[in-house]
Amino acid sequence: MARSARSVAAALVVVLWAGCSGADGQKETTEGHLSHRDVECREAIGVVEEPGPNYRVHGSGDGFVALPAGEMQLGRWGSAGSGSEDHRFSKFGLHVRRSRQVSLEIVTAPDEASLDFGWSGPTPVDALTAGPCGSDSGDWVVWAGGIWVNEPGCVELVATSDEEEISVWLAVGTSCDGVPAKS
Repeated sequence: MARSARSVAAALVVVLWAGCSGADGQKETTEGHLSHRDVECREAIGVVEEPGPNYRVHGSGDGFVALPAGEMQLGRWGSAGSGSEDHRFSKFGLHVRRSRQVSLEIVTAPDEASLDFGWSGPTPVDALTAGPCGSDSGDWVVWAGGIWVNEPGCVELVATSDEEEISVWLAVGTSCDGVPAKS
C-alpha cells in the first residue's frame, strides 16, 4: 500500500512538473500565465534588406523589430472548433533584424488578443520569441502571421531584445490616434 502511494505521488509530481515547465518550450495558458512560442528560423518566409513602407522600425540604433505603422485591416473569422470562432485575424509580417533575438508580449488589448506566427506550436499565444537567424543576404528575417482579436482596438506589445524593452501599439481594425507612440 505504501509503495503504491509513493508511485502515485511520484507520478503526480512528474505531471505537475511537466505542466509547469511546458513541453517543447511552450508555456501552458493558465490564470496569470502567458502562453509562449519560440518561432523558429526555418519557419520564416523570407529575408529583406528593409521593411516595407507601411512598417515602422522600433529599437535604438538601427532597430531590432519592425511592425505595421498604420491601421491594420481585420480579415477572416476563426474556424469552428478552433477556440477562435469569435475572433478576427489581422495579417502582417513580423520583421526581426537577423542578428537579434526579439521577444513580443501582448500587455494591453481591448479584450482578448493573441499572436499567431510560425507553425511549430499551438496557436494562439500571448508571447513569442524569434531570432537570431543566419542569412547570406538581407538584414531582416520575415515571418507570416498576425494577431487575433475579438474586437477592434489598440493592442500594446512589449518588444524586448538584449537589454532594451520598448512599448509598441498596433492599430487593429481601428485608428489609434491619440495613443502615445513609444519606441
